[in-house]
Amino acid sequence: MENTDTLTHILNQAFDCVSKGIMIQDISRHVVFFNHACEEITKWSREDVVGKDCGNIFMCHTSTGMCLTEKFCPGMEIFHGGLSRGSRELLIRRGDGSESWVKMSVSPMRNSEGVTTHIVSVVEDISDVKRFSDEVTRSKTLSTLGAFAAELAHEVKNPLNAMNIQMTVLEREIQDIQKLSGKAKKELLEIVSIVQKELNRLSGFVDECLHFSKTGELNKSDVDAGGVLSEIVSLLLPQAQVHGIQIELDIMNRLPIVMVDRDKIKQALLNILINGIEAMPDGGKLHVSVKHIGHEIWISCQDTGTGIPDEIKDKIFNLFYTTKDGGTGIGLSFAQNIVQAHGGVIRLEQSPKGSKFVITIPTK
Repeated sequence: MENTDTLTHILNQAFDCVSKGIMIQDISRHVVFFNHACEEITKWSREDVVGKDCGNIFMCHTSTGMCLTEKFCPGMEIFHGGLSRGSRELLIRRGDGSESWVKMSVSPMRNSEGVTTHIVSVVEDISDVKRFSDEVTRSKTLSTLGAFAAELAHEVKNPLNAMNIQMTVLEREIQDIQKLSGKAKKELLEIVSIVQKELNRLSGFVDECLHFSKTGELNKSDVDAGGVLSEIVSLLLPQAQVHGIQIELDIMNRLPIVMVDRDKIKQALLNILINGIEAMPDGGKLHVSVKHIGHEIWISCQDTGTGIPDEIKDKIFNLFYTTKDGGTGIGLSFAQNIVQAHGGVIRLEQSPKGSKFVITIPTK
């Protein structure tokens, strides 16, 4: 008996040292074990949870607000024979009143007769991963919209210009026709005037599209470049760690404040860093630094991936050019537009390993 108690104590201590949450429930969905990591992730204490129905505690639901009742609970599906094991991403209510995304992976515990008596749930906090995914989606959406606007503008602009020229010629010809009555000439000139007015309106719309494709009007303010990079690295870190990538951030002391559009610069930097992470599918190191040189802020991003072949280095900033499966070829072009709109430069520098992008932004 004493040996059993000792073993139980050791197991409890071991489970409390695990970084992932471990929760055990009985057939009625009541919690019988709840480790320390579960407390950290859910903000509920053992005393709040053990002995109670987990559904009443966590109020599990989807992003649309649909409550996951017993019918949709992965643990209950195991008890009912619908699953041998499974996992699901859930939004849970935490003990501090907030909500958090978790991944719940469930497996059965069976007795000697093969009957499922309990389920073990491994709980992981995936809020940062979700946030990363949302930022990437937003970044790619903005890039796509900018690229689409640019292509639309260029496709429409030339025909509009041609039509406008022809309408001008037509207007001049009408003025020179002697046989037309004054009334007929007036009606034709009114038609020309209406068409020209609409052409000018469409031309203005196209100019707005072109303006947007070049990152639009900048909403500049005083920005701490080091602070922006710290935010981006914090955002990317969980996803990078999943892929075995270490991110090193080196920020020079006493950086001057720069006058930039914070959101747009953040999008440009995010695109560059995501590019670096995607270049290392087998893991590696991403070194990001920011320093003050002369009248410029220098932001460097160095990865340890396979690098960029010499024959395509002059194409990487071209819109829609990509060598990635499923890539859009707009991320680097979008980043370049933003940096150039701020009077800065983005370039690919020589590197002994991987790729090194450097962005310079004027401080004055």
